Amino acid sequence: MCSTHQQKSSSTSLWKRPEAAAAEAQLHLYNSFTKKKELFVPINGNEIRWYSCGPTVYDTSHMGHARSYISFDILRRVMADYFGYDILYCMNITDIDDKIIKRARERYLIKKYKDDTTIPIEKVLEDCQLALKHVKDVRSRETDKDKQAMYDKQISTVENSLQNIAAV
Repeated sequence: MCSTHQQKSSSTSLWKRPEAAAAEAQLHLYNSFTKKKELFVPINGNEIRWYSCGPTVYDTSHMGHARSYISFDILRRVMADYFGYDILYCMNITDIDDKIIKRARERYLIKKYKDDTTIPIEKVLEDCQLALKHVKDVRSRETDKDKQAMYDKQISTVENSLQNIAAV
């Protein structure tokens, strides 16, 4: 028996059917513009297109990243499974930007890498090829013509530099 409440055998409790809810469950969310809870109404029928910022990957993953993944996944599941919304969820994962480059410079990572004379030139070239492969992959998915041109220029510069280094 799971209950600590003991029932007298002489009295039997009558089961009562729960009353049906007057309306279907509705999702209410806090609206930061109006500063109050309001009924959530999707823009397009039952479809929700949801974008959220994700981690900026500049170091090893940590519990803060896990918390974001888990929290948003729980919200998505409740909205889909309980409220029945059709959800398209997209989380951005930032790979690199000026802030990350600045942080790397602050940590002297580039200088440490350049000054480490124990790293064979073959390893440096291999690392550069891996980085170049990543940039080419990003470029292949880019649709903006100006950004494509920027990537093409960067790729060409790195490829020329690698050829010059390899020729030495």
